[in-house]
Amino acid sequence: MHPALVLKRISKRFGGVQALIDVDFTLEQGEVHALLGENGAGKSTLIKILTGVHQKDYGEMLLFNDPVTVTDPVDARFKGIAAIYQELSLVESLNVAQNIFLGHEPVKGFFHRVQKNVLLTKAREYLERFKIPIDPKTPVWDIGLGQKKIIEIMKALSIQAKILLLDEPTTGMSRAEIETLFQIIQDLKKKNVHMIYISHHLEEVFEICDRVTVLRDGKNAGTFPVQGLKMDTLVKSMIGTSLGEELPKKGDASTDSAVVLRMEKFRSQNMQKPVSFQLHRGEILGVTGIIGSGKSELGLALFGADPKIQGKVFVDAREVRFGSPLEAKKMGIGFIPEDRKGQGLFLGLSVDHNITVVALHQLERFGVLSLRKKKRMALSIAQSLKLNPLRIELPVHSLSGGNQQKIVLGKWFYRRPKILILDEPTRGVDVGAKREIYRLIRKWADQGVAVLLLSSEFKEVHEVCDRILVLYRGDLLKEIDPKRTTTEKIMSMALGEHV
Repeated sequence: MHPALVLKRISKRFGGVQALIDVDFTLEQGEVHALLGENGAGKSTLIKILTGVHQKDYGEMLLFNDPVTVTDPVDARFKGIAAIYQELSLVESLNVAQNIFLGHEPVKGFFHRVQKNVLLTKAREYLERFKIPIDPKTPVWDIGLGQKKIIEIMKALSIQAKILLLDEPTTGMSRAEIETLFQIIQDLKKKNVHMIYISHHLEEVFEICDRVTVLRDGKNAGTFPVQGLKMDTLVKSMIGTSLGEELPKKGDASTDSAVVLRMEKFRSQNMQKPVSFQLHRGEILGVTGIIGSGKSELGLALFGADPKIQGKVFVDAREVRFGSPLEAKKMGIGFIPEDRKGQGLFLGLSVDHNITVVALHQLERFGVLSLRKKKRMALSIAQSLKLNPLRIELPVHSLSGGNQQKIVLGKWFYRRPKILILDEPTRGVDVGAKREIYRLIRKWADQGVAVLLLSSEFKEVHEVCDRILVLYRGDLLKEIDPKRTTTEKIMSMALGEHV
């Protein structure tokens, strides 16, 4: 039996950047094959070549042992290759059935009128086949993110896709939705659908995948069977260092340090309940909870993006009032939003502009911006962040997700706020980028910055933070000492077990 897909010596260059160098990859029939690597390792480029978004410079592609060239995304779909990307491509105003068959609706007659009843019947058959309890007439805007991801898969199956590319499919999903997705993947394997699985959550790879191929710096770093594979071996192949080196050592932050921020029964218009807590100089305070617990709403309120409706805020023991992010920034508060593309970056502008945007006043003299100083500052920060490629003139949208996130963080590098609020700072980045981000956060804390880390990754807050507060349905539960608890206990509190 021939492999479903074989790639031989695939190479691709973008200007002066060699994105892929002689990459080999084989997807066996009936296999879920993980494709891993740090941000910037070449995963996205390889997937875009498979789907016809980019054309390879060199190499060969075999589909079920036949040489093929994929000219564009439509050609990829025609050849049975479909991708489910992290950013969804559904039309929110259409219903579930219309989205599943978008572009190839069942029609009849000279005027190609859509057969609405046939459309609904076929959509219902797909949903029932995978035991998805959604009415096909439901507008997409009325369903959750996890269900939208599953609708994307139904959409791919409706064009009879035989090779399915899943790019970070579980992002934003609850555990129950992830288990449903994994059951669908197991069913698809039995129905002769072959899958490439990309994820930064390595535990998912061990749970659902058969083999793993790792890319590093655009080259093959190894292919391994999942059975018997050790996590440390996998991480080392991805980043060149062992798992034990992933997290930085904690600092000596103490609750005896000066209180920089104090909240007293504070609540914004979008928060479910008022909260009270304090944040000390030089500490990393973690606020964690499941998706929907109110973390992001708390962060936006503290940065002045959501109006306060009750309570008090004290900065350095002085009560303050601010009604906008600009006023919050003047008081020494910095903010890294959860949505880096929508709220944290100017995607069409260059790296150097994005990195220096909050520190432009430091680059001015008599009201005139020094482009030389701007370039020098941007290059210095980019080197500290270990951006790859190290080219500050590139537009930010051309960089990988991990490098984009580093830029969102790095723009506060020279500004060095008194208080820094980080909302999901490592979401969607690989283990190597996480390690660099953790080191940067710890460096800020060691320099006296008070860090408020809002994260739904329980392992992250347990291992990175000096203190932890758990949010449950908008309520801040009791404070936790990470040295006296486990990740599992933090998770159980976030799920309401101790409420």
